Amino acid sequence: MRPAVLFLLALACAVGTLSAAPRSADAEESGPATFALIIGSNISVDSELPALKYADDDAARYLDLFRLLGARTYILSRLDDNTRRLHPQAAAEALEPRRASFERTMAQIGVDMAQAQERKLETVLYVVYAGHGGVENGVGYITLEDMRITGADLARFLAPVPATHIHVIADACASYFLAYSRGPGGQRRPLRGFQDTPQLANDRRIGLLLSTSSERESHEWDAFQAGVFSHEVRSGLYGAADADGDGKVSYREIAAFVARANEAIPNERFRPDVHIKAPAESDTLLDLRRGLGRRLDVDGAHAAHYWVEDERGVRLVDFHNAEGQSVHLVRPPPTGRVYLRKLDDDTEFTIPASPSVIELADLQEASPRVASRGAAHEAFGLIFALPFGRGVVDAYAEPLPGPDEPPMAVRLPHDAVTTPPSRSPVPTRSIVAWSAMGVGVAAIGAGAIFSVSAIGVSHGTAATASQQAVASRNDLISANNSRAAVAYTGGAVALGAGIAAFALWPSARSIQAFATPQGGYLGYSQPF
Repeated sequence: MRPAVLFLLALACAVGTLSAAPRSADAEESGPATFALIIGSNISVDSELPALKYADDDAARYLDLFRLLGARTYILSRLDDNTRRLHPQAAAEALEPRRASFERTMAQIGVDMAQAQERKLETVLYVVYAGHGGVENGVGYITLEDMRITGADLARFLAPVPATHIHVIADACASYFLAYSRGPGGQRRPLRGFQDTPQLANDRRIGLLLSTSSERESHEWDAFQAGVFSHEVRSGLYGAADADGDGKVSYREIAAFVARANEAIPNERFRPDVHIKAPAESDTLLDLRRGLGRRLDVDGAHAAHYWVEDERGVRLVDFHNAEGQSVHLVRPPPTGRVYLRKLDDDTEFTIPASPSVIELADLQEASPRVASRGAAHEAFGLIFALPFGRGVVDAYAEPLPGPDEPPMAVRLPHDAVTTPPSRSPVPTRSIVAWSAMGVGVAAIGAGAIFSVSAIGVSHGTAATASQQAVASRNDLISANNSRAAVAYTGGAVALGAGIAAFALWPSARSIQAFATPQGGYLGYSQPF
């Protein structure tokens, strides 16, 4: 009996050990058929906006992540030369981010997902966007190179897609307004259960992860070579946000993860707001279990701020686990070396290609391959300064909308210099229009005075006046008539300009000033 008892005890210990680790796809059902449409557009149809630098890099890295998790992916992005070298697969597959490619790709996604549905498979679609966004007349939109896509447009494209769940992830200024229009007076609608919000928010299949619940700027940073919000979201989706260790990242977990990553930044201009709305029937944003068979485990005894970088220098993941909080990260495919950098003491670990599951505790520390670059930006240097754990998720509460909205801005290049607009912008159109009309009225009044003066002179000379007096009178009349003509003409032009200012002044959204190594931009845009 003793060998049997020992065998049962060993079996029970083995089962307990396996249950404590994150479960991979081998231990679960095959899961849904997953599809991902990834859009990264550096250039906007709104030609006054400066070109971004890293929206194409964000698209390529999202492609790597979703492909790693087994998703069928579609990418719309115009990759620059550096991104093409770093991501040759994305370069081979990417279509240009323009209307024709977008509409054609949406049609193809519908066909592919219908085929999966015919085979009785549950289907999940991710729509991921990095680029410029904006708001016009209270309606939010994102942009391709030749097209604006409003929330209503996107909802119309998604309505016929036979997906069980759809997850929309957007890193763009004012992406909140894709789903939630402004209320009266240009203010954001308060969130009251979403029952009064239009467009994407009304589709129960759709979940939303948006970079801003206000109109705050959305930034890029050279250290990430990516959009800040996009990098943080990807870091969480690799597993760093899975606080409860169940192999899934929930909407609440990713929101708490991003908020915690930015909490140490003192200036709110550099802290992305995050807005979430899970689909009606599930809080899961991403199921990682299919990819966790190949992972890096960092136990809670090694809590610190780390980042993961591949041999090309692409920074894949940042995380800062709290004391006692374990992290399980999906690892990239074994196509090259991967490095784990610990910021606290500037040490580095080389992560070998095998075995499939690697424990940080088993790795040897080494000096970093390159010296620390120093703080490219003091504010962004504080990202991930605070540790993240399950307690952060439990305590997380989405910020409530404030009574006033910050001014409109755009997702900015890393090196852009901005002039923050006033919360109470001067009504420039009104000033220009009324000033021009006032000048016009004054000029016409002056012309009338000169005309009356000329008439008075013509009637004020006696018939017996000398030839010299008559000639002098005629010169004065001619001069007054000339002055009147000039005044009438100038007054008419000024009046016309004032009326045109009211009727034709372009609708834009803020004072914007950008200075970059490639040039500069100065513009005004405020609706009246």
